[in-house]
Amino acid sequence: MDQKFVDAITNVRMVSGTIRIDLMNISGQTDDNKLQFSKTGEIILSPTAFAQALKTMQDVDTELKKRAQTAQSKNGKK
Repeated sequence: MDQKFVDAITNVRMVSGTIRIDLMNISGQTDDNKLQFSKTGEIILSPTAFAQALKTMQDVDTELKKRAQTAQSKNGKK
């Protein structure tokens, strides 16, 4: 199984009926403290796989927001 740590995604595009997403990692920092990124891989998805991935990420986003809201409520913050 291939595992990859990803700091960012970029250059999401359609090519020949597939969705391609570049995977980026932080590779350094400039003198003015801006992060530098380098491409470390690419995901190529069918439209069906992209829709499934998007739905899964939306579900995770909803759950993370719910957990953050619960944690804030327990700490007396809104």
